[in-house]
Amino acid sequence: MRANRSDLEMEAAKVAEKKYSIEQAAMAVGISPSGLRLLLNNKKLGYYQSGKRKLIGEGHLQEYLSLAERKAARAIYISVFVVN
Repeated sequence: MRANRSDLEMEAAKVAEKKYSIEQAAMAVGISPSGLRLLLNNKKLGYYQSGKRKLIGEGHLQEYLSLAERKAARAIYISVFVVN
């Protein structure tokens, strides 16, 4: 099967994307490294794996933070408009 141009561009973007260790990603998100490992193990945060080493891409962090922000906004909406 031959890869098309958009597939190659997506792969190139993944290679060029900034990647973080567990400790660096935890610091960026504002949680402990063990808390970040829980997110990885529960498949709530994506990562790349090379052997035993896990690296978190910048896109993974942005996706997780965006989802967390939407959940927080939904919780605020429910507590303000639905419960009251």
